[in-house]
Amino acid sequence: MKANLFKLAQQVVQEIRNYGFQAYIVGGAVRDSILGRTVDDIDIATSAYPDQIQKIFPRVIPTGIEHGTVLVRYQSTSFEVTTFRTETSYSDFRRPDTVKFVTDLREDLARRDFTMNAIAMDQSLQLIDPYHGQVDINNKIIRTVGRAQERFLEDPLRMMRAIRFQSQLGFELAEEVLHAIYDNRKWLDKIAVERIAVEWEKTLKGNYFSDAKRSLFRTGLVNHLPILSEDIIQQSLQRLNSSLPSLAAFIAYMNLTVSEIAIADWTNSWKLSNQLKKSSRLLVQLVQDYPKEPLKWLLYRLPEDLIEDFTILCTLFQKNPFTQEEIKMVQKNLVIKDRQDLAINGKDIISFFPNRSKGSWIQNLLLETEKAVVTELIKNDKNDIREWLQYDNQ
Repeated sequence: MKANLFKLAQQVVQEIRNYGFQAYIVGGAVRDSILGRTVDDIDIATSAYPDQIQKIFPRVIPTGIEHGTVLVRYQSTSFEVTTFRTETSYSDFRRPDTVKFVTDLREDLARRDFTMNAIAMDQSLQLIDPYHGQVDINNKIIRTVGRAQERFLEDPLRMMRAIRFQSQLGFELAEEVLHAIYDNRKWLDKIAVERIAVEWEKTLKGNYFSDAKRSLFRTGLVNHLPILSEDIIQQSLQRLNSSLPSLAAFIAYMNLTVSEIAIADWTNSWKLSNQLKKSSRLLVQLVQDYPKEPLKWLLYRLPEDLIEDFTILCTLFQKNPFTQEEIKMVQKNLVIKDRQDLAINGKDIISFFPNRSKGSWIQNLLLETEKAVVTELIKNDKNDIREWLQYDNQ
């Protein structure tokens, strides 16, 4: 628990109470503090309306004011503050059709997904737990607030959230939760794939991924995830028993094991960014190149944000890579860090071969030079590079 963060939250809660309103710390911060997990942000629920919160604090950002939510900036820290509310049906399977503001904390907690997320803290950090979330936390059980069937029909993404929490926490899904996911699994098709992708990446990162994967197959929810519904992919997924640090690493792993499914198929089906597509392709290339290519050239092409992905993938494919620290040390001692550090550029290459017409050969020679400098075959010196290129391309 970040004690200072909770102290600031207590001050925000007390400030709201000073104006005659109720206010409580709610949500994941309460759950994680009970579990002794790191808390990075804190949400607050209150009987005050957004316009009243705006009068209490000088810096308030109306992030979701139509649903009662504003962002309070307090001593350089952000707190999401939301008015107590109840919700009706979810026709679009994402947002409630109507939101009704209420004055009772218990009513607000009743709309939440799981009992472990329906615990509040008052200004003294005393717990308020009307739905016995602490019991379920102690028993390591994921149980819904109220009937699981109703909770999942309100927002089918909650089924993925249940799987994700199992992966992160190592809790078991209550039997009624498992049955309700099985009964309602088809409704996941109604959810925007971008929202599913967020939950899937968090699931992949969990320390208890194997447990979550079993529930994914047991409930049949896996058959409603893009591409993962295919038999050949499910066979590969069944063999994956360790967590992965990113979607890029996951897609690279799947492509390395089932090359028939292109990386573009994954990124298009999951509506992922072009940058993630590039990262996945690069990981596949680097894993395939290791250890065939010179180590310095391989690690020169490895971005810092993919070091963990690369080492884990190499371990999964039994390639015995260097540790992350060793990789960083090799990278630190490279002659150049990127192409901008080269002593020449494309214009220089053109000047070295004035009788040649422009074409793809320029970029090819530039890449060849880059590799030669990185692997210390030649010095990063313009004259040395010119002589080497001219001799090699007579």
